[in-house]
Amino acid sequence: MTIDSQDTYASEGQLCAEFGELLGLGEPVSPDVLNAALASESYARSLLSSRRTPQMLRMLLASPPQRAIRKSEFGTMELLQRGSRAMLAWSKSGFSTTDPVERQQRTEACLACPDRRAAGNHLLQATRSELGVCGLCGCPLSRKVSMKSETCPGRSTDDPAHNRWGQAVTTTATPA
Repeated sequence: MTIDSQDTYASEGQLCAEFGELLGLGEPVSPDVLNAALASESYARSLLSSRRTPQMLRMLLASPPQRAIRKSEFGTMELLQRGSRAMLAWSKSGFSTTDPVERQQRTEACLACPDRRAAGNHLLQATRSELGVCGLCGCPLSRKVSMKSETCPGRSTDDPAHNRWGQAVTTTATPA
């Protein structure tokens, strides 16, 4: 659960401030830290047990687990923006598509990916493919693997300098 769920009554700022106070910080924690603590019991436990060890607490606050802070769903505006950027990049590439070998490699990587999700109820994620959608960017995978201009937003576990499709990761790239 993330703090942007509709069933929460306190604002994000209030929750960050309260959690910061609980940890004895004198200032609010970041939203990423709060979301990670809500999503990961072990991270929350580590934070609480490190309250009296400032160096350890600072280290934990500086690097909340990324998997825990990812949102479970994408909003309409976010999906429209990402889809528009993807379409623009695809048009600039001359609407080039991946060759069958590359498409198959991308598909296999997506099928093995822990971030792959079933298509949600969102119209912008509608897909008839069993591939589903990318849990990191919200894109329908059947389209993403076919567009030459697309990249995988997930890092390879074997080589962090490359994404899960084997492409070099650039620091300025954002998921489509």
